[in-house]
Amino acid sequence: MAGEGYTISTHNGGSFIIAEDSVNTTDTSLSLVGKYYIGYGKDVAQNSVSLLENFASDTAPANPIEGQVWWEPTAKLLNIRHNNDWLKIDANSDYVTIKDIANVNHNVFVAKANGIPVSITSSDVTPWEIHASETDYLSYFLDGGTGSVATINAGVNLNTVTASAMKFHGTATTALYADVAELYTSDKEYEAGTVMMMNQAEGTHEVTQTSYAKSNRVLGVVTTDPALLMNSALSGTTAGVALLGRTPCKVTGEVAKGDRIISSDVPGHGQSENAVEEFSYQHVVGRAIESKTNPGEGIIEVVIGVK
Repeated sequence: MAGEGYTISTHNGGSFIIAEDSVNTTDTSLSLVGKYYIGYGKDVAQNSVSLLENFASDTAPANPIEGQVWWEPTAKLLNIRHNNDWLKIDANSDYVTIKDIANVNHNVFVAKANGIPVSITSSDVTPWEIHASETDYLSYFLDGGTGSVATINAGVNLNTVTASAMKFHGTATTALYADVAELYTSDKEYEAGTVMMMNQAEGTHEVTQTSYAKSNRVLGVVTTDPALLMNSALSGTTAGVALLGRTPCKVTGEVAKGDRIISSDVPGHGQSENAVEEFSYQHVVGRAIESKTNPGEGIIEVVIGVK
């Protein structure tokens, strides 16, 4: 029974031979049975089990070939062989049930990388806080990156821990909200719409509310729901200040649509340029995009950063 055996071809044009009356264990992770080999049943059965298990082992299978699948059970990683390397898919990502502080279950999708949750996607309209017993998730989604509260909102909630936080790299084409803001240290917490200025004193907080008319240190307005919040991991007492875009703004006096907004004598409130005799671009925090017809205090929408 002489002969060269089987010639097996691979997808990329390669090939290898399975000699007669032998078992090939050097070219792939399987035991490939040659022609006339006696007792091949065990090898065939073992091959079948290995394929069903996707070579389940914490150690990579020997002699892998392009396209082969390997399951790592302890790490819960699915590996696919490509270009002489293993491409890993973290199978920890899954639809799971997470309990809130009222012991109500919420079905969410958790995406993980290297076993660490990087995002939670929720369809719940009302925000909810993660129960303290949910230790697999609680510490990764803290409000503002600090504290013990982990609130999940509708949509994609990103890991807030600095060392493992998910970063976005790409091009934003649309945003639900309308301003770009940044966190600054402040002397106290301020309501949304408060007009803010830089603090002049050294070694203390960075911003405070405006306190006099025509401040040339005016910076922006405390944001409500920014499209982008920079420096979001800043700790301590902070204020998110809108630097660009449209946002509600506290004003006093009458304002016409299109008026430039400058600071007023009312703390944290802007006013129309027409309320003063002279001003410069240094005093302008933005432009009004709606009118206010009464002389008292109120809130209007302003485009921040437009002189």
